[in-house]
Amino acid sequence: MTTNVSVEYGKAQEKYEAAKTDAERLQALLEMKSAAPNHKGAENMRVELGKKISKLKMEIEKQKTQESKKGSGQSLAVKKDGIGQIVLIGLPNAGKSCVLKALTGVDVQIAPFEFTTTIPEKGMVFFEQVQIQIVELPAIIEGSSEGKANGTQIISIVRNADAVCLVLNGNNALQEYKILASELRKSNILLNDRKPRIRVESSKFPGISMSGKQFLKCRQEEFEGFLKTMGFSNASVMLEEPTDLALLAKALDEKLVYKNAIAFFIRQNPEQLEELKKEFGGKIMVFQDYKSKEKIEEAKKELFQILGKIRIFTKKPGKEADKEPLVLPIGCTIEDVAKDLHKDFAASLKYAKLWGSSKFEGQRVPKDYQLQDKDIVEISA
Repeated sequence: MTTNVSVEYGKAQEKYEAAKTDAERLQALLEMKSAAPNHKGAENMRVELGKKISKLKMEIEKQKTQESKKGSGQSLAVKKDGIGQIVLIGLPNAGKSCVLKALTGVDVQIAPFEFTTTIPEKGMVFFEQVQIQIVELPAIIEGSSEGKANGTQIISIVRNADAVCLVLNGNNALQEYKILASELRKSNILLNDRKPRIRVESSKFPGISMSGKQFLKCRQEEFEGFLKTMGFSNASVMLEEPTDLALLAKALDEKLVYKNAIAFFIRQNPEQLEELKKEFGGKIMVFQDYKSKEKIEEAKKELFQILGKIRIFTKKPGKEADKEPLVLPIGCTIEDVAKDLHKDFAASLKYAKLWGSSKFEGQRVPKDYQLQDKDIVEISA
C-alpha cells in the first residue's frame, strides 16, 4: 500500500541523506516525522521514524556525556612535533619511563612503585635525518575507557597519536596486552588493523549502485537494506574485498580509528613471549638492555617504521642531493613529491630522474612511479 508522501517529506528525506552530523540527521528525521502521512498505510513508516529518532537521541546524549568527561579536570593534551608522534602506553610500573629515557635522554623519574608518571612526558628520538616525538603516557588500567584514573583524557592522546608503542612487563605480558587492547577497543581504537576496503558514498541518483559484487558474502537485499537503515537510500558502493554485514558496519563506523603498533617486551620471559606472539598482530621487540647502543638504534628504526613513512631526498640538476629529506607516506609517487614541493611542479611535471630504487642511477621514471625509502629524486618540468 502506498504511503503517498508529500513534497515536504521528500525534502526532509533529502536533508537526512545529505546530513553530515547526528544533529543534522535528527533534525531531518523530526521534519520527516512531522510531514509523514497520517493514514493507516503509513503506520509502519511512522513507527520506524520514531525508532530512528529515539536511537539517535540516545546516541547524541551518550556522545555529550563522553565529551563532558573528556573536558573535565586538567588537560593532558600534547602538541605534536617532529615527523610523527608515538605514544608509550602500559600498565603501572611496566617500564615506560626507562624506555623514554633510553631513547630520548629525557630525565624522568624512575621508581619501583606504581603510577610514577602522572602527566605525559615527552622527548625526541633522533633517527638518521629525522626526529620522532615520543610521549610517555600515565598508566592505562582496567576501567580507563570509562574515565577511571583520568583514562578518557589519556586515551584521547592515543587516539590523536600517529602510532602506539606498548610497553609490556615480560612476566605478565599477555595479560597486560589484553587489558590495554580491551580498553582501547572500548574507546574505538583498533591496533594493527585497517579500515575495510569498502567505499560507500551518497549519490544523487536513486537507488544503490554497486561495483565488486563478486565480493558480496551476503544477500544483496540484506546488504542494501542495511545501508538504508544507516541513511544511505541513494548510494554508490565499491567493494574491494570479501564483504558481509559485519564488515560493512565496520567500514561505516566513523568513530573507529586504526593505529599501527609495536610491543616492547621488557624483562624477558620466553614462555610469555611465545604466548604474546599468538595474540599480538604486530612487531614484538625484546628491549631490556637500556644501555646497549645497538639495541637502542634497533628500537629507533622499528619506531620509524611503524609510522608508515619514507624519506625522499630531492636534488636540482647538476647539484648534490639535499641533506634534509621530505617525509611522505609509504606508497607515495613522483607526483606526490612534486605536489609537496610546489603545486606548479605537479601541474607541469613531465618526468623525473631517480637514484636508489631504479634499475640504474639517474633513470627517467614516470610520475606514477612508487618510491622507496631514501630514494633521490630530480624533478624535471
